[in-house]
Amino acid sequence: MQNKKAILIMGIIVILVGAAAFIGGRMLNNKVSPLGLFGLGGKGNMRSFSINLIPAEELPKTPPEVTGLFVERKDKTIVIQSVSLKGGGEGMVVEKGGGGEVQIVGGKNDGPKIEIVITNETTIYRDTTQPSEPPSGENETIQETVGEGTLDDLNSDSMIRVWGRKSGDRIIAEILFYSRPVVVKSPGSQ
Repeated sequence: MQNKKAILIMGIIVILVGAAAFIGGRMLNNKVSPLGLFGLGGKGNMRSFSINLIPAEELPKTPPEVTGLFVERKDKTIVIQSVSLKGGGEGMVVEKGGGGEVQIVGGKNDGPKIEIVITNETTIYRDTTQPSEPPSGENETIQETVGEGTLDDLNSDSMIRVWGRKSGDRIIAEILFYSRPVVVKSPGSQ
């Protein structure tokens, strides 16, 4: 009798461990969200889309020297926390806020802090691109647009790209471009 109990308990443990490994593997490979496992994600709440951004003519065709999140400003010098955006969005951080908003705020911000020196010759642009709300299809092409910017507009939400030349640990900016996080509202969330 005791032998049958031990076999039954071991069988249950093996099934539970197997199920946990399966679910953990799917979560690690982004095949399912933790809430979706138990039906809490809701049917039809998940939507994926792809945006092809055509770069603005005003911005250089070469990759920027650095991309990062604004940290602080000291007169004509700013400090940014560099982020990795290699691989077309690898490491993108997506935050879901209240009201169905989804913010794409950048990549992994584990890079070094970098000083950017702004001179009188530095051209500063701000992002003026207006994507459709919500994206009209699975694949959408949007023309990036820019306008004249100012350092006074920078805040902790600003994503910054800098083209210029390195000078020691600093970058002397020739062109500085900043944007806000992309916010997509799901239908019905006002």
